[in-house]
Amino acid sequence: MRWFHQIGLVLLGLSLVSCGDKVKETPTAVSNDPQAAAEAEAASLGELPERGLAAHTRLAEEWAQVDPSTEAWESEAFTESISSLLKKGMAAWLVAPDEEAFIKVKKTLAETITSTALRPSALKAIYQTHEIAILESTAREMAPPGSNGFLEALTDLAVPLKGASDKRAKFKVKHVQQQEDTIEAHLLFEFRGKRPEGWHQITSVWHTQWTPAEPYHLGHVEVRAYREAVPSEGRLEFEDIAPRVLAGEPAYTDHLAYSFDYWRSRSDRSLVADLLGAQGLVVGDVNGDLLDDVYVLQPGGLPNRLLLHETDGTARDVAPDAGVALLDFCRSGLLIDLDQDADNDLVVALAWAVVFFENDGSGTFTPRDKIASDGQINSMAAADYDADGFLDLYVCGRDASGALKAEQGALGIPMPYYDANNGGPNMLLRNKGNFAFVDVTREVGMDVNNRRFSLACAWEDVDNDGDQDLYVSNDFGRNNLFRNDGGRFTDIAVEAGVVDIGPGMSAAWGDHNADGLMDLYVGNMWSNAGNRITLQDAFLPEASKDTKAQARRHARGNSVYVNQGDGTFEDATHVSGANMARWAWSSNFMDLNNDGHEDLIVANGMITTEDTGDL
Repeated sequence: MRWFHQIGLVLLGLSLVSCGDKVKETPTAVSNDPQAAAEAEAASLGELPERGLAAHTRLAEEWAQVDPSTEAWESEAFTESISSLLKKGMAAWLVAPDEEAFIKVKKTLAETITSTALRPSALKAIYQTHEIAILESTAREMAPPGSNGFLEALTDLAVPLKGASDKRAKFKVKHVQQQEDTIEAHLLFEFRGKRPEGWHQITSVWHTQWTPAEPYHLGHVEVRAYREAVPSEGRLEFEDIAPRVLAGEPAYTDHLAYSFDYWRSRSDRSLVADLLGAQGLVVGDVNGDLLDDVYVLQPGGLPNRLLLHETDGTARDVAPDAGVALLDFCRSGLLIDLDQDADNDLVVALAWAVVFFENDGSGTFTPRDKIASDGQINSMAAADYDADGFLDLYVCGRDASGALKAEQGALGIPMPYYDANNGGPNMLLRNKGNFAFVDVTREVGMDVNNRRFSLACAWEDVDNDGDQDLYVSNDFGRNNLFRNDGGRFTDIAVEAGVVDIGPGMSAAWGDHNADGLMDLYVGNMWSNAGNRITLQDAFLPEASKDTKAQARRHARGNSVYVNQGDGTFEDATHVSGANMARWAWSSNFMDLNNDGHEDLIVANGMITTEDTGDL
């Protein structure tokens, strides 16, 4: 299990998610002597069966591994230490330059520190629109030597955001390399704030050297890949209008205005079913007034909401009257015309079934059919794959049902996690008209590579032959590209070059270079800790280079594939600069500023609690 524990560190970014105060309740002796701590706990509880004592011992051993200085993970102890120094010193001073933070900055520096300029003077615009300019510099001009010279450079770095509000500065340790007389650390630096003209952001990479033992002191900084995003005259800015649009609507004030974490802590565990909060929402006109309405999906125990768009710009919840205030655990939905009557019907994915609702044209829905799924449904996408005039449905099922788990063993755990094929099956449901659907997955050739813990899918005519092909993004391993040839499908991901082994979360098609060919963006996971850990010698020490590379790939981030027009795609991930979108979930191409170019928007992150230090 040790290798699985280390994989867990990668996927969780060495974070104790949701542990919170529970860590404080653990006896301090656990980290010093796991066996003794387990026996002491057993004694405090009275006599325990042998099996119970063994379980406590294993738990104590797991807690002991939380300490990054054990088991040759000194580099992680160093990372933890300097992250704290940088957060309380430089980052704090850049946000609020007070005396206390300044003293902490000085204590961090070696007297003989050398550094390049932290904000180079020769900045050139590499991208400019009416809304934003991106400035860049690769110059390596040197700052004056010594700690005073570095503090001058730090002062220069703060100038662009002087007087800004909502400032935030952050350092992330990307890579650590321990040398005999120094420790090298590559840092990602981000600094942003809001000025009257709009948001201003600085990003750069710092290659640093530190003294080899505690207390650590910063001895050298070389700034690379420096960029600034500067607002232009026609700034692009978004505003949260929910409080205004939904003012006085109980569905908002009493429900939606509260976070998912708020409801998760107050709901029965059997109803919530998972902690991700990835239900999503659906946009479409349900009553034929040419105004878009919003259907909000919820976890179990909370009612789904149908927010009807009023002509005065407000919205009100009509879900109970419309017949769609479902209390079931929901994970995906679509507003699409299933019966060719020119109104939007509703499809809702429950945990283990797809439910179809017919719209009468006024926004009132009647349930028409329900189809069970052997995979726990995560998402759906509709297209007329067989060109018969009716929209068909592809359903992504990630986890296997209880019966399938028993057949597969290991309770359905992805095996191996980077190339798993033991998840729940996906389904292609053919629409026969009159709300009659039939599972044709096997019949059309899609029951191939079909147990890969799928999270998302996206239809598109990839080869411009007039029919819809399908890309499937899988959470553990290889993705699929199903080419449609007259209603039959072949998985061509390998030959097309879009296997994209990684924790697939989403997929989006868009012609980003305006050449008439649809390009592909795949949402994965960019994990700073995962990138760092997988480069350490202590990570999977007995594994092959290929296995380590697969693990490293899981933390690389999102992918960009450019359609070559010959059935293949070029991996343009690194040259695009679009891979680092954090812990990404949904993604989509969208022209945000109406300039004719496809922009990218990515939803990322995890549940935000009052303690934001988890991820």
